[in-house]
Amino acid sequence: MPTDHAVPDDNPFELPRQPSFGSVRIVGMILFLLALGMLFGASLFGFIWIRFAGAHSPARGAIQLPRELWVSTVLVIGVSVALALATARIRQGQVRACRNCLIAALALAAGFLTVQAPALYELLSRHYGLRANGTHLYGLIFVLVLLHALHVVGGMVSLVLVTLRAHRGGFDRTTGTNPIRLTTLYWHFLDVVWLVMFATLLAFR
Repeated sequence: MPTDHAVPDDNPFELPRQPSFGSVRIVGMILFLLALGMLFGASLFGFIWIRFAGAHSPARGAIQLPRELWVSTVLVIGVSVALALATARIRQGQVRACRNCLIAALALAAGFLTVQAPALYELLSRHYGLRANGTHLYGLIFVLVLLHALHVVGGMVSLVLVTLRAHRGGFDRTTGTNPIRLTTLYWHFLDVVWLVMFATLLAFR
């Protein structure tokens, strides 16, 4: 059984941080995230265009965003923080602390999806209530939020697999860095996308 002990910052046996482009998998993940970034960027550009050019676009400030989206923002940031801590702990050989951080990240991710459900329902209800007037902006916001939520589901699958492997003793500070870093990198991306998306929705509501 791996032991869990604190390793000082100046411990010579602590693994050095691996370079970002030191692994083929990490490079592949970065390229994948760049492609996803273009998808989300194009979607947000389309939202801004329709917001200003749409014939039936509501007046500025008229769009009401669900309050649950604020809670979602806190939760998705929490996932990134927990995963960053998990990466740091496994590099220091603190296996138990790493597992605890992964569990916390998984719980926060589940909370994110749970909070998103009523927000999506509210957006869809407003879309159906206003589409007769030619207002489809709520439907577009629904699609944007749903698109991000679907990628969160994919991230949760990876997070569940990493967490299960950690509890089975599959990670130590020499083998656990890359799998956890890949998951962390993906969630950092989801975090940034959500923050940019939510800020855009607030700015152009």
